[in-house]
Amino acid sequence: MALRLDRYDWLSLALVAATLLAGLALWERLPAEMAIHFSASGEPDNFASKPVAILSLPVVMLATMLIIEGAGRVDPPEDPSVLGVVTVATMALMAAAQGYIFAENLGYTVPFGLFMAGIAVWVVVVVGYTVARERRVGLS
Repeated sequence: MALRLDRYDWLSLALVAATLLAGLALWERLPAEMAIHFSASGEPDNFASKPVAILSLPVVMLATMLIIEGAGRVDPPEDPSVLGVVTVATMALMAAAQGYIFAENLGYTVPFGLFMAGIAVWVVVVVGYTVARERRVGLS
């Protein structure tokens, strides 16, 4: 069976590629050991080598795309566009997380509370969208 990519798949793959390319473009400016995780107060509490820090998230993004696709095959949503929108939104969230990591490692201070508030807004919007679309299609 041939793999068929739709516009959501291409958008998701573009976000993965942009995340990887951003890391490669910043390679020379990033430290050899990068902070990759932050405590609730925003302090770095886990580090990885530059290659691991740059390459691991794009790989995780691709794996996440496959998992979402598999979940959609096992239990397809009522509205077919929901799966694509959730996938693109998830890739955008992961790309933003990598952007946060790059910014912090380049010495830019990004308010951690603001970043976490953005994640909370993302959750409300994506879950709200999904529930609204599924209800609307389920009622028709």
